[in-house]
Amino acid sequence: MAGLGPGMRVLEVGSGMGDVALLAAEMVGPKGHVLGVDRDAAALENARERARQHGCSSWVSFHPSALDEFNTADQFDAIVGRYVLLYQPDPGVTIRHLLKFLKPGGIVVFHELDFTDPRSSDPPCAFWDEIYALLSEAFRRAGNPPDYGRRVAKAFVEAGLPFPTVLAESLAGGGRGSYLYPWIANTLISVSPRLGEMGLAMPPGVMADETLAKRLEEEAVASGSQILGPIQFGAWTRKPFNVT
Repeated sequence: MAGLGPGMRVLEVGSGMGDVALLAAEMVGPKGHVLGVDRDAAALENARERARQHGCSSWVSFHPSALDEFNTADQFDAIVGRYVLLYQPDPGVTIRHLLKFLKPGGIVVFHELDFTDPRSSDPPCAFWDEIYALLSEAFRRAGNPPDYGRRVAKAFVEAGLPFPTVLAESLAGGGRGSYLYPWIANTLISVSPRLGEMGLAMPPGVMADETLAKRLEEEAVASGSQILGPIQFGAWTRKPFNVT
């Protein structure tokens, strides 16, 4: 929807394990190129291996760097990132720095989220809401605003870009087999080692392990509740020709 297409050169920031870089690679094809940037060199090794497995390593590469310190002589047709701005001390400053490497008229696309409110409907699922609220609070106490998607447009404007097009969506689930159970469970598992230092804890008798997704599913099915996942905000615009 933002305009990525075959042959484009894309700067993908906050690569991690390379999920978004691989998506961009599908869009630009072998005549394009994707450069993924992340401060975690170990994660980028995994991303490189995944690119090899997907057969796109000839047009996907990765570079270890903090985003505010990244530098290159290359120019790109698009800058993309998913779940990355909420981790930046000043997202507007980060975007403005990255604009140095974007061609005039190039595309800026960021995907952020909001998971601040318990998200089950009548009849509610108390366990789903408890785990969802715990995850939200863990992000908040870690200094990563869980509602960042609601204000992603501000970072574009602060970077000197036009107010972006913003699309908000949320995945609904419930019943057996919903993708939302492992999504929420795995996200909480990833932050669980820090719960204690943040003054938080898993509910009594609940483990942050592979059993959590199954427990969420069983509780939601038993309650007959419809559940909603985080609100996903996609924002995109183009770099004006007069922004340097």
